[in-house]
Amino acid sequence: EHSDLATKAHSNRAACYKQISNFDGVIEDCTAVLEVDPENVKALVRRAQAFEGVERYRFALQDVKTVLAMPFAKVGKANVDMCNMMQH
Repeated sequence: EHSDLATKAHSNRAACYKQISNFDGVIEDCTAVLEVDPENVKALVRRAQAFEGVERYRFALQDVKTVLAMPFAKVGKANVDMCNMMQH
């Protein structure tokens, strides 16, 4: 059972890991967030970028496609643009 606080902590730590290019840490923490909140756009985008960083492109693409299948209003232009860019 995860609390909202734990989810936020994982999300924040993932952001920190991303800054120092600890891709495995990003993947682990984003996955923990997504287990509780499978449509967390921030976690999906961060994890996709981390998967790209460790050359696991198929997994990155899966997260990107999940984000792009969501309503534009929920995802926001910046995330849509980034995901479209990552597909190429």
